[in-house]
Amino acid sequence: MLKKNIHFNTIHSAFPHIGDRLELFWGHPEFVNYVDNLIYDTRDGGRKGFPPEIFMALHQLSEDHFEVFPHLRKLAKDDFF
Repeated sequence: MLKKNIHFNTIHSAFPHIGDRLELFWGHPEFVNYVDNLIYDTRDGGRKGFPPEIFMALHQLSEDHFEVFPHLRKLAKDDFF
């Protein structure tokens, strides 16, 4: 299924090493953590960031993952307030 996903293909074609890890983690809790670490800056602003189309594809792929594996959705910060 993942290799047919347009968002995955967008990411994998631009960043094959990231695509390979996404494929490895698909369906596992590590996927959620990996994507979060890609999307959110964990280097105190020391990251260049992704082109907009890759950023959006990561976000959409994360949503696709939650549709297939809803039990792996983490609580958002806003859920605590």
